[in-house]
Amino acid sequence: MDTRVRGYVFQWALLGIVGVAVIATLWHFLFFLTGEFDVIGAIVPVNNSIWEHFKVILYPMLIFAIIEYRYIGYHANNFIIAKAVAVLLILLLIGAVFYTYYYMVGEQLAVADISIFIGAIIIGQLVGAWVMTFDPLPKYLNYVAILLLVALAIVLVVYTYDPPHAQIFFDSAAGIYGLP
Repeated sequence: MDTRVRGYVFQWALLGIVGVAVIATLWHFLFFLTGEFDVIGAIVPVNNSIWEHFKVILYPMLIFAIIEYRYIGYHANNFIIAKAVAVLLILLLIGAVFYTYYYMVGEQLAVADISIFIGAIIIGQLVGAWVMTFDPLPKYLNYVAILLLVALAIVLVVYTYDPPHAQIFFDSAAGIYGLP
């Protein structure tokens, strides 16, 4: 990959940090803005559990990726793989860092939650851009990446409507699992 394309990929990653953060912030409030419409709950968070907030990453990342693909998808290597890596990394970082600080401090802090969210997006976007600069990876990995993203979307939907009674699914502020 030439230097010009590499620079363009990283410019889009920086734009993606802002774009995903803005879309995700709006995404966070859609369930309540739609009058708690159960159907929209399939793709937007229905409560303040960590699990539901994974939707705040997946769908805004996919929306931004569709926009981004028009501009760099044909020029960058491993675009689909890079986006899957970015999404999964962001989700892992959010979960791991949140639960680490939560168990150390004993309470949820809005400033920490927002910092984790933004930090994870920054790291995910930059790692995704880095993957796009690799030599082309085997084509079958695109299918694996798509399968992982589809499986994640399905599991997010299923556990919105029928969540297990585990900490990751619990909204401690509202005292609920899943839909209100």
